[in-house]
Amino acid sequence: MKILKTSTILAAASVLLMAASAGAAFVTKDYVDTAGKSPVVTKFGDCVLTKWDAASGDCSALTSELRTVYFNFNSSALTPAAKTKLNALAKALKSKNVKAVSIVGFADEIGTDSYNLRLSQKRANAVAAYLRGKGVKVIGKSEVRGLGETSSKSDCEDTKGKALHACLWRDRRVEVEIVN
Repeated sequence: MKILKTSTILAAASVLLMAASAGAAFVTKDYVDTAGKSPVVTKFGDCVLTKWDAASGDCSALTSELRTVYFNFNSSALTPAAKTKLNALAKALKSKNVKAVSIVGFADEIGTDSYNLRLSQKRANAVAAYLRGKGVKVIGKSEVRGLGETSSKSDCEDTKGKALHACLWRDRRVEVEIVN
């Protein structure tokens, strides 16, 4: 009986060692992909990661935060922080076969609906022009649009004046959506 248990343990150990050595030949990734083609993303556009500490790899460059740039109040000019993000995004996109890109601009609630719609479109156009200037090419369709003050991300109830301007910073943005 003791010999049977020992041989079973040895057999199981050898199977595990063989599996581990075979696994060493595979390349590990920090993100989940669909049949090796494109990263799986959450409804927020973030990559589904395989490790908590995954800070690198193909997919980490395409997180929703990297694909979102913010603007100053009443402005469509790219800030230095926005340019830094867009430089990293352009670098990541140039290494991929991007089928489609949708660049969507937003504005905060201050101002008229028509003004905010125009401002959000100017912001989206600024991001599109910057990415084109950095050599980003899209295989298929590219869409650039402004949605005005829709899709607010800020909760600034009972806030007024300069505090309201500061509170609404998340709404003054452009989001870049990517289809691989």
